[in-house]
Amino acid sequence: MPNLRTKRILAFTFSALRAMLMLALIAYTVVEYVEFNSQKEVLHLTLFSMFFLVSNFLVNIGRHKAVLGEDEKAQSLFFLAMFAMAAAMFELVDLGLDQVLKAINATSMQILHIFIAVFESLTGMIAVIMIYFALDRLLVFLRALTVDLKDIKIP
Repeated sequence: MPNLRTKRILAFTFSALRAMLMLALIAYTVVEYVEFNSQKEVLHLTLFSMFFLVSNFLVNIGRHKAVLGEDEKAQSLFFLAMFAMAAAMFELVDLGLDQVLKAINATSMQILHIFIAVFESLTGMIAVIMIYFALDRLLVFLRALTVDLKDIKIP
């Protein structure tokens, strides 16, 4: 497989992933809007786990100086990892707020219930937007990195 062809395939793949990432963000927004008052504990725990793994992945990529070659690139990946970690923490807060909503009786504390429900939804959306930013920048970074790689042969 020629090196140039491999780089083009990777560049196209990263571009396609960026487009799919945007679609996933839109789909999550629609789901969050449709299920505004539903209890979504499993979703929150799954998103927390996924965001935490993304953060760990970013830190681990940043440790590979042989590929990155520069401390500045590693620092930018660490910055993105902190965005992903913050998104994971926002998801934990979102889960906690979801539990509070479960405990509040909607009939006796209507205003508090609505306020917490709106805050909980905003917290979840902020977390998803933060992870979107981190993943989008990661894909841009990886695409640029593949262009900069020296000629290698893939068996």
